[in-house]
Amino acid sequence: MKPGTSYGGRAGAVLGMVLIFVLLLGILAATLTALTGHIGVAVSRDITDSRAFWAAEAGIEQAKSLGQTNRKRYAVIPKPDGSGMLLGSNVLSGVTDTGSYSVTILDDPSWDNSIHSVQKYVITSVGAAPGERTRTITVHAWLLNYAGYMHASHKENDVNFATGDVLDGPVYTDDQLHIYGPAGPIFLQLVCSATNNVDYNGDPSWTPTADQSNAVWRGGLVLNAAPLDLEGRFGDHLTEFQIDTQSGGLELAGAAAADYAFNFKPDGSFTYSNMSTHMVKAGNLSALNGTIYVDGNIYVQGVVSGQVTVAARHEIDIVSNLVYQSASGTNPTPWDANFDYAAVKDMLGLMAGERVVVQGTNSITIHASILTATNGFDAAANSQVIGGPYINVFGGISQCSRGVVGHVTDPYEGFHKNYKFDQRYVSEGPPCFPPSLYQFGPWQ
Repeated sequence: MKPGTSYGGRAGAVLGMVLIFVLLLGILAATLTALTGHIGVAVSRDITDSRAFWAAEAGIEQAKSLGQTNRKRYAVIPKPDGSGMLLGSNVLSGVTDTGSYSVTILDDPSWDNSIHSVQKYVITSVGAAPGERTRTITVHAWLLNYAGYMHASHKENDVNFATGDVLDGPVYTDDQLHIYGPAGPIFLQLVCSATNNVDYNGDPSWTPTADQSNAVWRGGLVLNAAPLDLEGRFGDHLTEFQIDTQSGGLELAGAAAADYAFNFKPDGSFTYSNMSTHMVKAGNLSALNGTIYVDGNIYVQGVVSGQVTVAARHEIDIVSNLVYQSASGTNPTPWDANFDYAAVKDMLGLMAGERVVVQGTNSITIHASILTATNGFDAAANSQVIGGPYINVFGGISQCSRGVVGHVTDPYEGFHKNYKFDQRYVSEGPPCFPPSLYQFGPWQ
């Protein structure tokens, strides 16, 4: 041992360092414990938030399912418990494995459902989870109608859309689309199919490139879309329409049931003749609620001044031009680029339980939105060599089973098609025209 060396001093220094190290370990342990606690609380809150969101999502999905199943305005869809209708505050509630929900369905405040055929709603679902955590989801809903399609069908019957076809309105089908190309037809607005693929059958080796596909589907293509209900699985369109006529329309049923010929006139009046008794009566569209129903067949022609939907339990035959007073005798016509849709005040819907048929062999112009519940839109002379006159439709055609107006033969049989979508029908429709399906926006 050297003089002046102190083992006691060194031991004290080491002991101090050990104590500081132990203190630091204690502080670190306490910090980790607190941090773990905070993480646990945060994770617990995240899980609870997720459970509240899942509950809110369940409420949204129930509201969407009830709308899509019933295909009617929410104001006339009953609540599941039968206590009222699905329009208002807290109209749906339920409990899930993750929590509970309450759903409110209201008219979209930016849209007046009382004056528009297309109905718009805001659906809000509040989900609650244990711990008083809540999440709110909002979606917008639109109830569309069959007037809103340039072409709609349940069955396409293997009919092609081909090179040279231009469709300027929405297209919707439950069936597979058949496209003949290249270069193929042109769809200017959205196309929807309930199937999962498109048949490009014009050339077995042709699958459109990205550029070609964009040229065909200019408005976009949606596959696996919700199916339509043209055949009336969710309710007989004709029967529901007949009920509408009983509140201020013209109902020719029961003892008055027969086949009738209707002739519309530019002053808003019309005549209708019983095809059996030949008795002729007169009416005026301004005196009706916009509905005419015949338990039989209808033969129709003339100039419509007003808004009306004409429905036949069986068949509608268009025997001559059937046009709007506000869109006929004008220059430009609906087929001209600078045509003014806002100037057109008249609307016509044609609904047939079976089919709508164009009679005669001359070119014909039809201003209407057409719907058939079991068959299609046909021309009686579709297999005759008549020089290929044109069927000019300003409106749209929704048919359960796609009909035939002509055949691409040599020489050509039947009629050529010249169809123009009435752009007013994006938000409007003829009186009491049947709703088609609900469309829902993304979550907000």
